Amino acid sequence: MNVMKILIYIFFSTFLFQVFAQGNLGSITGTVSDEKGDVLPFANLIIKESNNGTSSDLRGKYKIISRPGTYTIEVSFIGFEKVVQKIEILSGKTIEKNFTLKSTSFEIGTIEVVAKSEFNPIIPETKTIVSSSEIEHMQASSLNDVLKLTPGVETTNPTLNTSEKAQIRSGDAIGTQIILDGVPITNNANMQVGIGYSTANSGIDLRSIPAENIKEVEIIRGIPSAIYGDLVDGLMIVKTKAAVETPKVKMKYNPQLYELNVSGGYNLGSWILNGNFNVASSERDIRVQGDGYTRFAAQLSLEKDNENFNFKNIFGFTRAFDEYKEKPGYALREAWYNRDVNFKYSGNYSRMFDSFNKLSAQVSVSYTRQNSYAQQLVSRDNIVISDRLTEGTKEGRIVFGSYIGKKNIQGDVWNLFADINYNYKFFVGDILHGWTIGGTYRNDFNKGEGIVFDPLFPPSVSTTTPRLRTYSDIPEYAIVSFYTEDKITGTLWKPFTLQAGVRYESYRPNGINLKGLIGQADLIESNNGTFLNPRVTFSMNLTDDSQFRLGYGVTSKSPPMGMIFAQEKYFDIIDTVSVVNPQYPDSNFSLVSTFIREQANNNIKGYKQTKYEASFDQQFDLLGFSLTGYINETTGMFRGINEPTIYYKKSFPNWPDESGSYITRTYIDTYSKNANNGWQNVKGLEASITTKRIPTINTVIKIDAAYIYNRSGTTNGYYFSSARFVPALNAEVMPMFTSYEYYNKDLLINYRFEVQAKTLGLWLTVHVQQKLIEINGRKRYDDTLAIGYYSSDGTLTYIPDDERDDAKYVSLRRSIQSFELLEEDKPNKWLFNVKVSKSLWHGAAISFYVNNFFNNQPLYRVKRSSAASPSYERRNPDIFYGIDFSSTLNFR
Repeated sequence: MNVMKILIYIFFSTFLFQVFAQGNLGSITGTVSDEKGDVLPFANLIIKESNNGTSSDLRGKYKIISRPGTYTIEVSFIGFEKVVQKIEILSGKTIEKNFTLKSTSFEIGTIEVVAKSEFNPIIPETKTIVSSSEIEHMQASSLNDVLKLTPGVETTNPTLNTSEKAQIRSGDAIGTQIILDGVPITNNANMQVGIGYSTANSGIDLRSIPAENIKEVEIIRGIPSAIYGDLVDGLMIVKTKAAVETPKVKMKYNPQLYELNVSGGYNLGSWILNGNFNVASSERDIRVQGDGYTRFAAQLSLEKDNENFNFKNIFGFTRAFDEYKEKPGYALREAWYNRDVNFKYSGNYSRMFDSFNKLSAQVSVSYTRQNSYAQQLVSRDNIVISDRLTEGTKEGRIVFGSYIGKKNIQGDVWNLFADINYNYKFFVGDILHGWTIGGTYRNDFNKGEGIVFDPLFPPSVSTTTPRLRTYSDIPEYAIVSFYTEDKITGTLWKPFTLQAGVRYESYRPNGINLKGLIGQADLIESNNGTFLNPRVTFSMNLTDDSQFRLGYGVTSKSPPMGMIFAQEKYFDIIDTVSVVNPQYPDSNFSLVSTFIREQANNNIKGYKQTKYEASFDQQFDLLGFSLTGYINETTGMFRGINEPTIYYKKSFPNWPDESGSYITRTYIDTYSKNANNGWQNVKGLEASITTKRIPTINTVIKIDAAYIYNRSGTTNGYYFSSARFVPALNAEVMPMFTSYEYYNKDLLINYRFEVQAKTLGLWLTVHVQQKLIEINGRKRYDDTLAIGYYSSDGTLTYIPDDERDDAKYVSLRRSIQSFELLEEDKPNKWLFNVKVSKSLWHGAAISFYVNNFFNNQPLYRVKRSSAASPSYERRNPDIFYGIDFSSTLNFR
C-alpha cells in the first residue's frame, strides 16, 4: 500500500488548486422559509447546470459560491412544493435571495404527513431515508422496526422479545455500522458470550435504541463516503430530535409490548434544550411475570447554533433488562438474564471560518455496566471437579447428587471516540471541489470482573469445564483511521457529481514502519490488520429528469475482542475415582488431568468487502423510477473452525509421584477458534416506483422490489466428524470432509398504497408484501468422501484425490439421505398489513395497525426432511395488532 504517494499527490494537487484557481467568484445567500415565515432547516438548494449546491442551516440560512453566470437554482424540501428560479451570480458580488416554499403536507396530531415530489437522489449514494413521521405511523418500537422500510427486508411483528440486528443486502450483522448522532456504536468490547440473547461477537442489538426519539434515519446500502469506517455491508445513520417542540406524550400497546414516551424541546436563551424519556416492556411468556425485555432510555441534548459555529452536547442513559425466568415445574431449572446500564456523552462541534473553510470535531465517552447470569440444574452421579488453570494433574473434588449451577459474566465496557476533519472548497475552472481530510481514534476496553462462579459448584460439568476469568487484564483495543475525500461538482457535457476518497484503517496498531513510505509494507503496523479502502461514486444528469450513477468501493470491519481474546478451552479428564463413603469426603479419592487449548486468535485480521454498483433514476410528471444493480464480494470473514486435538487418560500407580504414570486411553476431539476463512458473494437488483400524491384519491403508491442471489462458504474449508475405529487403518481416527457452499435466491416485492386525506385527518397505508422467489440449497453436499483424517497419534493425514474412494477409506464416508440433497423452492406467498393514523384534536392522534390482516400462514413441508418424520414451517408471522395514542401537552 503506497499510502504516502497517494497523500503527497492529494496535498500537492490541492496546493496548486488553491494558488491558481480561486479568483473570479460570486455568491448567493439568503433564507429558506415557509408561507408562515418559519425557517426551513436542511432545505436543499442546487444549481442545476453544475450540481453545485448546499443545504440551509438550523436558522434556514444558506450560501452558495459559484463562478459568475446565469443559472437555474432549484430549492426543495420534503413536504413542500419545489421552487425553480433563474438567478444571476456576479463576480465579486454577494446576491441576497430568499425563498418561500408552499407546504403540501398536513399534520395528524404530531405526525407530519408528506408526499415526495422529487425522486432522483442528489448525491450518488444508494440509500433509504426514513423520516420521523414514517416511524410514528408504523409504530416502531426500536431501530430494528425502521429497517423494515428498506427494500429486501421482510416484515416481522414489532416486539422486543429477541435480539434484533441489522442485516443489509444479506450481509452479516457484524458488518453493519450504526452511527448515532455522528458517533459509531461499537460492540467490539462486548464479552458477554453465550448467555441468552447476548450479541457479543456480532452486531449491535437495535432494541436499545428507541424509535420515538429519532428524527431521521439514513440507511446506506451502497458505497458510503470515506468518512465512515469499520463497516462492511452498510450503515444506518441515526439523527435524534434536537429541536424546539411542544411537550408530547405517547402511549403504545400491542399484545406483547407496553411503551410510554415523553418528549419536548425548549429555548434557553441562545441554546436549544431537548429531552426524551422512554420506557418499554415486552413480555416473552405472559404466564411468567417478568419474563421478557424491559428498556428505560433517556436523552438530553443541548445545542447552540449561529453563523460561525454549531455546538451540540448529548447526554444519554439506557437501562435494559432481558430476562428469561425459571419456569415452574421445568426439570432443568433453566433461567438467565442480561442486565445492562449505559451512560454516554457525545459532543459535536463545527466551525465555519468562511464559505470555503469548515472544521468539525466529535468526541464521545460511553460506559456500560454489563451483568449477565445463567443457571441450570447440574445432575450426574459422582461429579468430579477440578479448578486447575495450568496443564497437569491434581486431586479432584467429588460432588454427590445434583445442584443448581450458576454463572455471572460481568463487564465494565468503555468506548472512547474522537474524530476531527477539515473541509475546504475551491474551484478549478468551473469545477467545484469540496475536499475533506480527517482522522478518527477509537479505544474500547473492558475492565469487568469477567466470568464469576463458585469453583466448587461450576455452572456445567462435562469433559470441558468452564473456569473463572477476569477481563481486567485484557489489552485495550485501539483503532486509528485517516481519510480524505473530494466531492467534485460541475459540468462535463452534462452536470455531474464525483465523490472520490480513500480511508486508511488500522486495527490495534503497534508501530510505524518507514518502509510504508515506499509501498513495501504497512505504514502503520497492526495486530489485526491495516486496510486501504478506496471509494468512488459518480452521477451524471442525462436530462433534467434522468441520471445514472456508478460506484466502486472497498470497506473493512475489525474483529471483536471476544474472538481476539477468547478464553482457553479446558478439557478435564477423570483419571481415577474411588468413592468409599459419600458421608465422609476424606475417604474418597479422585485424580483429574487438565489439558488446555488456545481458542483466542490474537492475530485474526479484519475482513473486507469490494462493492460495485450501477443505477439509473428517472423522474416523470407523477412518479419516479429507480433501478440499481450491485455486486458485493466479501473475503476473510470471521468463521469458527474446528481444530483437532488429542488428550489422555492416565494411571498414576505411585501418586503423588507422577514419574511412574502411563497412558491408558487416548481421546480425539476438537475445539473451536475463529479465523479469516469465510467468504460471501452477493449479487442483487433493486427497483422502486413512487408516485406523487395522486389528486382526487389523495393516494401515494410505492412499489419496491429486491432480488438477491447470495452464495457463501469457507476458503479451503473443512470440518471433522466423530472419531471412530477403522479396521483398514488399524487405528482410531477422526474423518475430515470438505466444507460445502450455501446459496439462496430471494425476490421480495412491497406494494404500499398510502391514502393521505387532509380533510379527514387520516393516513391509511395498505401494505402488501409478496415473496415471489425463495430458494436455498447446498453445493458440494453430495461429496461424502473424506479428504483426510486425524489420528490418535496427533497427525493429520490428507488422502490423495485419486484414492478417496479406495476401499480402505470406505468406513470414513459420510452417510446422507437422498432428501438432504434437495433444493428448497418455496411457493409464492402474500402478506397483508394495514396501518392507520387518525387525528383526534389539535396535537392529538391515534394510530393502529394489523399485521397479517387475513391471518394467512401457509404451511410449507420442508423438502430436506424425511418422509417418516417430516418437518413443516409457517411462512408468515402470526396475526398481530397494535395501537398508540399521542398528544401534545398544551391542549387547545
